[in-house]
Amino acid sequence: MLLETLKSKAIAMELINPADEIDAERAFILVRDMPYTRASSRAPGAIIGEWRGTCSGKHYLLQALYAELGYSSRVIVCTTVTILDPKEYWGKMRKLLEQSNGRFVDAHNYLILELPDGEMIVDATWPIATKGMGTVVNERFVLGENQKIAVEPIQSWEIPADRDPQEFKAEILQESFSPQELQQREEFIRLISEMSNSKMIKFYVWLERLVKGKNR
Repeated sequence: MLLETLKSKAIAMELINPADEIDAERAFILVRDMPYTRASSRAPGAIIGEWRGTCSGKHYLLQALYAELGYSSRVIVCTTVTILDPKEYWGKMRKLLEQSNGRFVDAHNYLILELPDGEMIVDATWPIATKGMGTVVNERFVLGENQKIAVEPIQSWEIPADRDPQEFKAEILQESFSPQELQQREEFIRLISEMSNSKMIKFYVWLERLVKGKNR
């Protein structure tokens, strides 16, 4: 079972204690805090084994984990366009944003958890370690309390149960954006993964928080 695999991996990484149980909240926290980096596959086993993932792999995994916990859920994909100021970045990221006129396009995944009293939006995309970088981090998980979606959706689709989720997402990307935009998207995801996992970036985020704290 994936829950057992997740627990074993988390224990080995000293993230939880052997006596800890994996409930809906702990599953969310463990998946959320996996580094934002693409794994070799979006398959749930690969996400756990490599302990990393982006919005797609993380939410495919969460859906499978919640199914084992007895919850039904639906994976949603939505198109989005984010406008970023190149002047706020540096190096390769600034160059890329200058080429794209500050546009980052994507098809984002999140989860809708079905509960007895209604539905709940779940978005585990960004690890808590990226808080302060401008990412939308959901720090709390309370059953029945909607979380923030990491992007501003333009159009949304529920991924059909009989469709491969990555194929479905790829079709939406190809229908919604130009080849050039999709090429820039690939480079953006690669660079933002590097940035969000950089020790230097995390140091700057920590330093900024420290300075802001002293100035309050």
